[in-house]
Amino acid sequence: MTFSPLPDKTFFQICLIVDDLEKYAENYRMILGFDVPHEVQTTLLADHTQATYYGKPLNSRAKIVSFMMGRVAFEILQPLDDPSEWMDYLKKHGPGIHHVAFNVPRTAPAAAHFADKGYQVTQQGLFTGRSGMYAYLDTNKDLGVTIELLEHYNGGSHPEPKPFPANKGIGTDVVCQVGMVVNDIEKTAARYREVLDLPEPNWVQTPGYEIVETTFKGEPSEATAKLAFFNFGQTQLELIQPDSIPSVWRNYLNEYGDSVHHIAFQVNTEKAVEHFAQFGIGIAQQGLYGDRRGVYTYMDSEEKLGVIFELLESFKEPKPR
Repeated sequence: MTFSPLPDKTFFQICLIVDDLEKYAENYRMILGFDVPHEVQTTLLADHTQATYYGKPLNSRAKIVSFMMGRVAFEILQPLDDPSEWMDYLKKHGPGIHHVAFNVPRTAPAAAHFADKGYQVTQQGLFTGRSGMYAYLDTNKDLGVTIELLEHYNGGSHPEPKPFPANKGIGTDVVCQVGMVVNDIEKTAARYREVLDLPEPNWVQTPGYEIVETTFKGEPSEATAKLAFFNFGQTQLELIQPDSIPSVWRNYLNEYGDSVHHIAFQVNTEKAVEHFAQFGIGIAQQGLYGDRRGVYTYMDSEEKLGVIFELLESFKEPKPR
C-alpha cells in the first residue's frame, strides 16, 4: 500500500499572521460577529514546547487566538520575537494567510514524505498543552503557501459547527475557499497533484467584460484569469493565474508573488456589501461567473481583517443579458 502523507485531505486550520492581534481579533468580533475568544494565549516556545527553528532551539514568543469557521479552525497569530517562521513571513509579506494545516497520524513519516519531494521542516514543536505537535514545511517556495502538519496525540477533530445567525455579520462564518494567485498555474497545479496525490483539478478560463461584466475599482475591466480548483473538505483551494491587465489578482501577484490572496464565503451579496460598508470596507473587484449563474465580489478588507474577503453568491438561473 502506498503511504499517504495526508490520509485526511481536509483543511483543519487556516492561520492569519498579523502585527496587532488585539486589533484584528476585535475587528473579527465587531465586523463579522465571529466567536473570537477574548483570552489571548501567549506562548514561549522553547520554554515548554521544545520548539526548534531550522533545527535549533527556539525562544521566540507569539500571541494566539483560535476560533471556528464552520468546521475549520481559524488562527490569528502575532509573532513577538525573532527568529521564527512567523516573523519571517510578517517581515516579508505583512499581515496575511501564512499556512493551511492538515491532521496527520504521525509527523515523522509525513515529514519524511515531504522531504522526498524536496521540502524541509522549518519550525516544529509541541502544542502548548503538550497534547500534540506541529511542523511547518517550506512548501511556500513552489506551492504558494506553507503547509503545517498537526499530530494530535489523542486524535484530532473539531466540534460540530453551531448555526450562524443570518442577521449577524455577513450572515455566515463558514469559510468555503482559500484563493491563491500564481505565476504558472499549470506548473503549480501539477506540483499540488504530485505532492499531495490529488486528482485533476477543475479548470476554468474567465471570459471578458462582455460576458462577466467585471469591474475593478468601480470601472469596467477586461481582466481575465485562468482558474484551477482542488477540494479540501469544507474549504476549496482556488489557484488563479491572472492576465497582465490590472486587477485585484494581478496587483497582488505583482506585489507578493505566489501567495494566498483571499478567503471566501457564500453570502447574500447585497446584504454583505451593505454590512461591510458600515465599517468603511468597499468593493475592490466584482464580476459574474462565466456561466452568469453567480457573482463574486472582492472586498477591500485587508487593512481591517488582514486578508481580502471574497463574497460568493450563486443564482437559480443565469443572469439575463
